[in-house]
Amino acid sequence: MKALKACVAVLAVGTLLVGCSSEWEEDVQFKVTRITPETEVTPGRTSPPRAVLALDQEDPKGLVALNTASADLDQFPDGIKAGDVVICKVRQVEANNLDGLGAESTVGPCRMA
Repeated sequence: MKALKACVAVLAVGTLLVGCSSEWEEDVQFKVTRITPETEVTPGRTSPPRAVLALDQEDPKGLVALNTASADLDQFPDGIKAGDVVICKVRQVEANNLDGLGAESTVGPCRMA
């Protein structure tokens, strides 16, 4: 009987944790506001060049607001520059609502609008 109660408790907790995850994915239109160069984050470690983006459409109602975003330049067509309008695949995942952390967003690939 103890083993049965333990199994029910484990199943209930597992169901609760699975039920707490959320996922959202959509194509979103942005305007490139600037291109940041490769930067040294720590000695010997650099971050790649990125395009900084501003939302260029109505709020798509994702898991978290998308007023601004950024993505590595390898997610864009060659020759991207500030002022260009792009459409990017945006994916947001909230793995666990109970951890107090927000949803994690990934942006890309992107194409010219």
